[in-house]
Amino acid sequence: MVAEVKKHIDELLKLPSDQRAEAAEMLLASLEEEPADDPADVAASWAAEIEQRLAENAPGVPAATVFAEGRANLAKRS
Repeated sequence: MVAEVKKHIDELLKLPSDQRAEAAEMLLASLEEEPADDPADVAASWAAEIEQRLAENAPGVPAATVFAEGRANLAKRS
């Protein structure tokens, strides 16, 4: 832990529990306030992912082949 952060933490720990809780809530809220991703970028990313998945699993691939590849992938992870 960085010395300056530890210094602040030590000071916060001296506060009564209700004030520590308020400080904790404020810190957590500050992490959630980061700007959201641009919805257009998210939609474009999902569209590209869907296209890629469709290309990888093109119609006409026998189910037995798909299942065999899936089992092989799972076996590699075990």
